[in-house]
Amino acid sequence: MPNKEILAFEKELQRLRLEPPDSQLVSVLNNLAYAYLHSDPRNAKAYVMEAQGLAEKQGLLAEQAKSYRILGMINRDVGEFAEAMSYCLKSMEIHEQLGDKNGLAIDHSTIALTYRAQGMIDKALEHYHMALEKKQECDDSREGLASFYFNIGACYATLDRLELSLSFYEHAESIWKKSGARSHLASLYNNIGMILGKKKELDKAREYFQKALDISDDLGDKKGSANTLGNLGILHEELNDNESALDFFVRSLELYKEIGNRRGIAYTYGSLGGVYIKLGRLDEAEELIIEGLSITRNLKLKDWEILCLEKITDLFEAKGDPQKALQYSRELKTCVEEHLNEKSMEKIAGLQVQFETEKKEKEAEIYRLKNVELSRMNDQLRDALSHVKRLQGLLPICASCKKVRDDDGYWQQIESYVSDHSDAKFSHGICPECMIKLYGKDYAQE
Repeated sequence: MPNKEILAFEKELQRLRLEPPDSQLVSVLNNLAYAYLHSDPRNAKAYVMEAQGLAEKQGLLAEQAKSYRILGMINRDVGEFAEAMSYCLKSMEIHEQLGDKNGLAIDHSTIALTYRAQGMIDKALEHYHMALEKKQECDDSREGLASFYFNIGACYATLDRLELSLSFYEHAESIWKKSGARSHLASLYNNIGMILGKKKELDKAREYFQKALDISDDLGDKKGSANTLGNLGILHEELNDNESALDFFVRSLELYKEIGNRRGIAYTYGSLGGVYIKLGRLDEAEELIIEGLSITRNLKLKDWEILCLEKITDLFEAKGDPQKALQYSRELKTCVEEHLNEKSMEKIAGLQVQFETEKKEKEAEIYRLKNVELSRMNDQLRDALSHVKRLQGLLPICASCKKVRDDDGYWQQIESYVSDHSDAKFSHGICPECMIKLYGKDYAQE
């Protein structure tokens, strides 16, 4: 059942559809798409595509950028990483055009998430730190920084820098507890549980996973619930409680299938297959692992393809079929080599994206500096024009000696005044009339 937020947006959408399309309709469509992102991706895509089309027609750049970003997130979740990056860069281009630093911060964060989904953690960290820098430039509130602390902590956790990760998570938790951001806290507790699991503090890990699951279930966040159920399955498998692990993996798989998250489905098939091997249910394990292997290859997820190949090699060893075990072992070796090569190519592609991003940022900075220089020149011009106007105004001049009174009330020779207030310079001579006055008949005879 949709949560209260979605129901409120749906009701508002019904009202707005009775009126001519406007910016409010586009905003509600985008908000609905985002709200459905993790619980119903098909609905999310339908709403965001409508929002993007209307935003483009109406020239609503900010809403158009938001639509592109949501489309990027949808494509990332189904493993379409090239499409996801393309949409993120479109959003970034609009925010650069608008000079929207907050929008750029979110774009960098979305790009970072796309890199994380591909296992490119160093690139993800670069963009998260760029996002944090942009956010600090435009937002002094701690609330606005919490998600960036969270994501940076998640990257450090992946790199096994666990204490550093926990320190970033603590910053985020203190902020979200005060604001009551429950959906964020669910993700946070799930990640803290994973770190505690790595530290072998399994009882504490289980407590945090349960807190995360309770919140996700209450909010109707099916993706969040599926993810946490999978983590609980891994934890119980490590405790050799394979029956409980199986139950958690099955529940996780059902949710991933419900929302059509193929990446989650593929991973859970591999995990389930591993538990079935331990339980001696080898035929069921084979069916699941082969299906998971097929999906990972279609999605080009080498990390999880390697996982499935490891499981299926173990499976045929357990079945006493060394020929097939050797066959999959060779495929595993080839896959690992290809994965290493792909990582190198991804690094090159990531550097290209970074180059394009930095190029756009530099172009925006050059544009800003040109505007600053233009503003300075305009100020100088206004100052010069103000001096010209002073000379064009009413100028007090003595009727007898022709001295001029300046703004401070002092009288000075007219040539001195004009020289001080303009670029004009004087040279002296005597006109014919004054020559007669001074030299009389002698000048007239000459």
